[in-house]
Amino acid sequence: MAATDATLVSGVLSGDRAAFAELYDRRARLIRAICFDATNDLDAAADLTQEVFCRAYARLGTLRDPQRFGPWLTSIAKRVCHEWRRGRLREARRSTPLSDEIAVAQPEDASDDRLGVLRDAVGRLPERERDSVRAFYLTGLDAEEARTVLGLSRSSFYRALTSARERLRRTLRREEVQA
Repeated sequence: MAATDATLVSGVLSGDRAAFAELYDRRARLIRAICFDATNDLDAAADLTQEVFCRAYARLGTLRDPQRFGPWLTSIAKRVCHEWRRGRLREARRSTPLSDEIAVAQPEDASDDRLGVLRDAVGRLPERERDSVRAFYLTGLDAEEARTVLGLSRSSFYRALTSARERLRRTLRREEVQA
């Protein structure tokens, strides 16, 4: 039987580095997905994922309830991504001269790429639904683990998944009609 997150957290706090490696292996895919959602850049997402785990390791002693390691870690990821976006905006403001016209970046043409359409549709979901879809489908966690990692009640998690699937179904049907 696999150790719980709480057991692994206790191990890390006792000096067991292998316990932190196990926590990383369990949660890295979800954290990378959250970071990719914020950056839309695989390299930046990988860097931010490392930053999230470095912060988590450094601050693990501040975690009040080791059973809530998953939700705590996802909150760190969201904070790191928010900081990254703010930094990018700050850089863009400094490097872009003011003008009367603002160029709007056009998304890549993904009309023939169903995976791209799906990725875009998932990215437009509300945050709770997007996180639920990624935790359940991308990381391969079972529903109980996914909801625990996200810090959601069972009913909230299933509501988020159901709503997300319905939104995705409608979006993909609309995209299919337009293609």
